[in-house]
Amino acid sequence: MESISLEPIRDLLVEAYNTTMGEGCTPETQQSIEDFEQKYNVKLPAVYRELLLEFGACNFGDPALYSVKELNWAYPEFLDVYREYEKEYELPAELQPFPIGGFGEGSIAILDQNSGKVLMLIHDAGELPLREIAVDFNELMTMLAESAVWVQEQMK
Repeated sequence: MESISLEPIRDLLVEAYNTTMGEGCTPETQQSIEDFEQKYNVKLPAVYRELLLEFGACNFGDPALYSVKELNWAYPEFLDVYREYEKEYELPAELQPFPIGGFGEGSIAILDQNSGKVLMLIHDAGELPLREIAVDFNELMTMLAESAVWVQEQMK
């Protein structure tokens, strides 16, 4: 997967994080991310790491993106859930999922580190447990940020 940067959508992100929905979002420290990575022997996907370091997690809508504090419980829980899904479903072998957020009804937003796609791991799925929600992280963040800006404009 080629590396994606937040640069093309940086101005939109700044605007969104300055809305009411962005209040309370605080950037993560390099140390907190490194501590998480060391604890779980894993690397955060680069673009997600960039978002957390510059802006922090966001709760502009579904999915709400995890902070490092939330990842500390969500990541091991995701590993358990994903193992169960692997037993029950024929998941793509090339998939390298990393949990980046959650949906209100219990599904998990994952970033496939191979393709760069953002997928929903559907809670209580029927036949298909995975659904694409964005072609890449920037598309997801554009949708979420535009939603936050729209809500702010409606509040005026």
